[in-house]
Amino acid sequence: MNYQMLLDMIAVRRKSFAFIAFLALLALGVGFYVSAYQKPELEKVQQAWFAQRDSLARGETQADATRYQQGMRDLEEFRKHLIAKKELPALLGRLYETAKNNSLALTGISYKPGKEKVKGSRVMTYGISFNVTGKYGALKSFLGDLARYREMLVIESISLSNNSPTEEKVNLRVVTTVYLTEGA
Repeated sequence: MNYQMLLDMIAVRRKSFAFIAFLALLALGVGFYVSAYQKPELEKVQQAWFAQRDSLARGETQADATRYQQGMRDLEEFRKHLIAKKELPALLGRLYETAKNNSLALTGISYKPGKEKVKGSRVMTYGISFNVTGKYGALKSFLGDLARYREMLVIESISLSNNSPTEEKVNLRVVTTVYLTEGA
Protein backbone atom coordinates (compact mmCIF):
# COMPACT_ATOMS: atom_id res chain seq x y z
CA MET A 1 0.00 0.00 0.00
CA ASN A 2 1.56 3.19 -1.11
CA TYR A 3 0.84 6.84 -0.52
CA GLN A 4 -1.02 7.40 -3.79
CA MET A 5 -3.39 4.53 -3.16
CA LEU A 6 -4.22 5.98 0.31
CA LEU A 7 -5.01 9.37 -1.26
CA ASP A 8 -7.32 7.67 -3.80
CA MET A 9 -9.18 5.85 -1.03
CA ILE A 10 -9.62 9.11 0.91
CA ALA A 11 -10.92 10.84 -2.24
CA VAL A 12 -13.50 8.10 -2.86
CA ARG A 13 -14.62 7.76 0.77
CA ARG A 14 -14.20 11.37 1.94
CA LYS A 15 -17.14 11.31 4.39
CA SER A 16 -16.08 8.02 5.97
CA PHE A 17 -12.51 9.21 6.57
CA ALA A 18 -13.75 12.57 7.85
CA PHE A 19 -15.93 10.71 10.33
CA ILE A 20 -13.00 8.49 11.38
CA ALA A 21 -10.82 11.59 11.82
CA PHE A 22 -13.57 13.23 13.90
CA LEU A 23 -13.83 10.12 16.11
CA ALA A 24 -10.03 10.03 16.54
CA LEU A 25 -9.98 13.72 17.59
CA LEU A 26 -12.90 13.11 19.93
CA ALA A 27 -11.11 10.13 21.51
CA LEU A 28 -7.95 12.24 21.95
CA GLY A 29 -9.98 15.06 23.53
CA VAL A 30 -11.76 12.71 25.92
CA GLY A 31 -8.46 11.03 26.80
CA PHE A 32 -6.87 14.42 27.51
CA TYR A 33 -9.88 15.50 29.64
CA VAL A 34 -9.76 12.28 31.66
CA SER A 35 -6.02 12.44 32.28
CA ALA A 36 -5.82 16.19 32.93
CA TYR A 37 -8.96 16.78 35.01
CA GLN A 38 -10.78 13.66 36.15
CA LYS A 39 -7.85 11.57 37.39
CA PRO A 40 -6.51 14.27 39.75
CA GLU A 41 -10.03 14.94 41.04
CA LEU A 42 -10.61 11.23 41.49
CA GLU A 43 -7.36 10.92 43.45
CA LYS A 44 -8.34 13.81 45.75
CA VAL A 45 -11.78 12.32 46.38
CA GLN A 46 -10.27 8.87 47.02
CA GLN A 47 -7.75 10.30 49.50
CA ALA A 48 -10.54 12.15 51.34
CA TRP A 49 -12.62 8.97 51.39
CA PHE A 50 -9.75 6.88 52.72
CA ALA A 51 -8.96 9.49 55.38
CA GLN A 52 -12.59 9.56 56.48
CA ARG A 53 -12.73 5.75 56.52
CA ASP A 54 -9.56 5.62 58.64
CA SER A 55 -10.91 8.19 61.09
CA LEU A 56 -14.16 6.23 61.41
CA ALA A 57 -12.11 3.09 62.10
CA ARG A 58 -10.35 4.98 64.94
CA GLY A 59 -13.73 5.96 66.38
CA GLU A 60 -13.78 9.60 65.37
CA THR A 61 -15.27 11.45 62.48
CA GLN A 62 -14.03 14.42 60.61
CA ALA A 63 -17.18 16.21 61.70
CA ASP A 64 -16.13 15.67 65.33
CA ALA A 65 -12.76 17.28 64.68
CA THR A 66 -14.40 20.19 62.87
CA ARG A 67 -16.91 20.67 65.67
CA TYR A 68 -14.12 20.58 68.25
CA GLN A 69 -12.10 23.21 66.38
CA GLN A 70 -15.18 25.43 65.98
CA GLY A 71 -15.98 24.99 69.67
CA MET A 72 -12.45 26.01 70.64
CA ARG A 73 -12.69 29.12 68.42
CA ASP A 74 -16.06 30.01 69.98
CA LEU A 75 -14.69 29.50 73.49
CA GLU A 76 -11.72 31.76 72.73
CA GLU A 77 -14.09 34.42 71.35
CA PHE A 78 -16.22 34.09 74.50
CA ARG A 79 -13.17 34.56 76.72
CA LYS A 80 -12.22 37.73 74.84
CA HIS A 81 -15.50 39.33 75.90
CA LEU A 82 -15.13 38.51 79.59
CA ILE A 83 -13.52 41.07 81.87
CA ALA A 84 -11.70 40.52 85.14
CA LYS A 85 -13.65 41.17 88.31
CA LYS A 86 -11.21 43.92 89.27
CA GLU A 87 -12.21 45.82 86.08
CA LEU A 88 -15.86 46.15 87.17
CA PRO A 89 -15.35 49.73 88.50
CA ALA A 90 -13.87 50.73 85.13
CA LEU A 91 -16.96 49.33 83.40
CA LEU A 92 -19.21 51.31 85.73
CA GLY A 93 -17.17 54.41 84.90
CA ARG A 94 -17.71 53.71 81.20
CA LEU A 95 -21.47 53.56 81.84
CA TYR A 96 -21.32 57.03 83.41
CA GLU A 97 -19.16 58.29 80.53
CA THR A 98 -21.54 56.87 77.91
CA ALA A 99 -24.51 58.52 79.61
CA LYS A 100 -22.62 61.82 79.77
CA ASN A 101 -21.67 61.61 76.08
CA ASN A 102 -25.36 61.19 75.22
CA SER A 103 -26.36 64.18 77.41
CA LEU A 104 -28.12 61.98 79.95
CA ALA A 105 -28.19 61.91 83.73
CA LEU A 106 -27.33 58.49 85.18
CA THR A 107 -28.59 58.06 88.73
CA GLY A 108 -29.18 55.24 91.14
CA ILE A 109 -26.69 52.66 89.89
CA SER A 110 -26.56 49.44 91.87
CA TYR A 111 -24.80 46.14 91.39
CA LYS A 112 -24.70 42.83 93.17
CA PRO A 113 -23.08 39.46 92.57
CA GLY A 114 -25.18 36.88 90.82
CA LYS A 115 -26.61 33.96 92.77
CA GLU A 116 -24.90 31.30 90.70
CA LYS A 117 -21.59 30.99 88.99
CA VAL A 118 -21.24 29.24 85.69
CA LYS A 119 -20.37 25.70 86.78
CA GLY A 120 -16.95 24.30 85.95
CA SER A 121 -15.36 27.67 85.20
CA ARG A 122 -14.17 30.83 86.88
CA VAL A 123 -16.97 32.88 85.34
CA MET A 124 -19.36 34.79 87.55
CA THR A 125 -22.21 37.20 86.97
CA TYR A 126 -23.02 40.58 88.40
CA GLY A 127 -26.40 42.22 88.08
CA ILE A 128 -26.19 45.96 87.35
CA SER A 129 -29.24 48.20 87.35
CA PHE A 130 -29.46 51.95 86.92
CA ASN A 131 -31.73 54.83 85.95
CA VAL A 132 -31.04 57.21 83.09
CA THR A 133 -32.95 60.42 82.45
CA GLY A 134 -33.01 62.56 79.31
CA LYS A 135 -34.55 62.98 75.89
CA TYR A 136 -35.95 59.96 74.07
CA GLY A 137 -33.52 60.20 71.13
CA ALA A 138 -30.56 60.37 73.52
CA LEU A 139 -31.87 57.31 75.38
CA LYS A 140 -32.08 55.35 72.10
CA SER A 141 -28.50 56.34 71.31
CA PHE A 142 -27.42 55.31 74.80
CA LEU A 143 -28.97 51.85 74.40
CA GLY A 144 -27.24 51.50 71.04
CA ASP A 145 -23.92 52.37 72.68
CA LEU A 146 -24.55 49.77 75.40
CA ALA A 147 -25.24 47.12 72.78
CA ARG A 148 -21.88 47.87 71.14
CA TYR A 149 -19.85 47.37 74.33
CA ARG A 150 -17.05 44.87 73.86
CA GLU A 151 -17.61 43.41 77.31
CA MET A 152 -20.25 40.77 77.80
CA LEU A 153 -22.90 43.12 79.14
CA VAL A 154 -26.36 41.64 78.57
CA ILE A 155 -29.36 43.96 78.74
CA GLU A 156 -31.96 41.94 80.66
CA SER A 157 -34.80 44.48 80.74
CA ILE A 158 -35.61 48.11 80.16
CA SER A 159 -38.58 50.23 81.16
CA LEU A 160 -39.49 53.74 80.07
CA SER A 161 -41.59 56.23 81.97
CA ASN A 162 -42.52 59.89 81.59
CA ASN A 163 -43.95 61.71 84.59
CA SER A 164 -44.90 64.89 82.78
CA PRO A 165 -46.97 65.04 79.59
CA THR A 166 -45.51 68.47 78.74
CA GLU A 167 -41.81 67.74 79.31
CA GLU A 168 -39.70 65.68 76.94
CA LYS A 169 -37.83 64.17 79.87
CA VAL A 170 -37.99 60.37 79.86
CA ASN A 171 -36.83 58.02 82.63
CA LEU A 172 -35.20 54.77 81.57
CA ARG A 173 -34.64 51.89 83.97
CA VAL A 174 -32.05 49.38 82.69
CA VAL A 175 -31.30 46.00 84.24
CA THR A 176 -28.18 44.26 82.91
CA THR A 177 -26.00 41.27 83.68
CA VAL A 178 -22.25 41.40 83.20
CA TYR A 179 -20.10 38.27 82.99
CA LEU A 180 -16.74 38.43 84.76
CA THR A 181 -13.81 36.18 85.47
CA GLU A 182 -12.58 35.78 89.01
CA GLY A 183 -8.93 35.49 87.99
CA ALA A 184 -6.63 38.31 87.01
